[in-house]
Amino acid sequence: MPRCPSGHHTTADDFCDTCGLRFRTPSVPTPAHPPTPPVPLRTPPRPRPATRGGPCPQCGTSRAGRFCEECGYDFASQSGSHHRRGSTRDGAVPGSRWRAVVAADPAYYQYMVNQGLLDPNRIVFPAGGRPRRVSLQGDRVHVGRHSRSRGFTPEIDLGGPGGDPAISHIHAILLARPGDTWSLLDPGSTNGTTINGTANPIPHHVEVPLNDSDRIYVGAWTVIIIQKG
Repeated sequence: MPRCPSGHHTTADDFCDTCGLRFRTPSVPTPAHPPTPPVPLRTPPRPRPATRGGPCPQCGTSRAGRFCEECGYDFASQSGSHHRRGSTRDGAVPGSRWRAVVAADPAYYQYMVNQGLLDPNRIVFPAGGRPRRVSLQGDRVHVGRHSRSRGFTPEIDLGGPGGDPAISHIHAILLARPGDTWSLLDPGSTNGTTINGTANPIPHHVEVPLNDSDRIYVGAWTVIIIQKG
């Protein structure tokens, strides 16, 4: 009997009867108490070679790049995941020059449906959602979903009830750079991150400079618009 990678039993061999996940690769056994995984939409990336440095000192997760994929710890600066210095949600902060507008994009959702990357009968576009604004403050802003076990909540939290089901715990990170600029880094998300409607996700662990009005697409329907001024 087919088995969904999220742990659901299913009788179909193309989509999970419970969560709508489209099967791309054979399922593998899961740990006894795993964190809730995002719904994979794209073909999983190839395994990355091990990186020197050992496990994360905060949560013990195996290291695969600069940032811990579970709690956001920065191995380069050896700083923790909650290094925020003033990031706020749902409103601008006086003096803030950059912000992110987060919304559910029906066109992006329909694209994912048309590409066969999700089943609209199982993953339904949210109704009545309103865009929200997050001021970009501090040296980095995490995009992901809350992890109760790690006590971590990203500055841009896309999880929770009605949240995007295809978001990793640490899906992407916005990094402040000299000259009042920002860049984007995907630390190894399951479903990838794209910019401005391109079909190919950005490479994992590679910083990509951002410009005013750039559109970042993640998950099943989320768009994050970067605005300056």
